[in-house]
Amino acid sequence: MACPAGYGPKEAKSLPYEKPVIFENIAEPKELKSYLDDAIYLVGGQYAILLHFAHPGLAQGTVEHSNFASRILNRLQTTAPFLNAAVYCTQAEKEAIFSVIHRSHSSVMGEGYFADDPELHKWTAATLYMALVVVHETFFGKLSGEKLEVLYKESAIYGKPLRMPPDMWPATLDDFWPYWNHNIEALEVTDWAKALSRDLLYPKHIPLWLKPLGPTARLLTVTWLPERMQREYGLEIGASNEACTIWWLGM
Repeated sequence: MACPAGYGPKEAKSLPYEKPVIFENIAEPKELKSYLDDAIYLVGGQYAILLHFAHPGLAQGTVEHSNFASRILNRLQTTAPFLNAAVYCTQAEKEAIFSVIHRSHSSVMGEGYFADDPELHKWTAATLYMALVVVHETFFGKLSGEKLEVLYKESAIYGKPLRMPPDMWPATLDDFWPYWNHNIEALEVTDWAKALSRDLLYPKHIPLWLKPLGPTARLLTVTWLPERMQREYGLEIGASNEACTIWWLGM
């Protein structure tokens, strides 16, 4: 894996240049790289996005400033290079790529939210970390406490390019769990989030070859969501679906 093509100093010059704030890494993403090379981890994308949208500001901003429903595949195609850029790119490459992202974020704001809010990017990084964990533990078994801690510290790199100061990331997993559990219990699944979830889980604008994967992806996603999120999104799984999931996973 390498820094994704498509953006660079040349491309960034076509826009008014705003040098992004790229904070120092909390930990170099050595372990993360070994996971990102495996496409299976993309299966956690819907899970991370639904948790992402449980933050009202992220859901409202998406509804009011994007055409999410008609660009789901495109969003996934642009998100993957962002994740790779955060992990693989040099400092100069990151400044070029993220200056474009920061410029697009500068106009995304509304009542009670703005896209450059570092708290939103902290939550985004947290959901990406948890997506990696649930996918790994579903398909490959439990991660050791030491491995979980290493991946956790390295996952701060997902919030860092989007202006999350390193000191916002809880120092250890023991510090992280209260933050995570509070958000899982307190964040509101708004009508914006519910509308976006329907677009995400039942997309209309995807290639025919991807449609057969939809039911499996939905089943896994709903199974991974915390129970409260399942209820508030209206995605509870019945006993038959749960049995199907267990059979499919060979558990």
